[in-house]
Amino acid sequence: MGSLFEPKDWTMLSHRVIWHGRRVCHARKPACGACGLARMCPSFGEGPTDPDAARSLLRDGPRA
Repeated sequence: MGSLFEPKDWTMLSHRVIWHGRRVCHARKPACGACGLARMCPSFGEGPTDPDAARSLLRDGPRA
């Protein structure tokens, strides 16, 4: 990961990954159909892939 991002961006990247996990990619039931990273995710399909069903799983939080 260090080679993909500038060191000055590491802190904000860490915060964004944490918030993504809290809002979208829950451990027991991820919202795969509502995830912006789905096409790059090796675990895509662990949760519902239908966008409407997945949206119902999203939790409130900061949206950037």
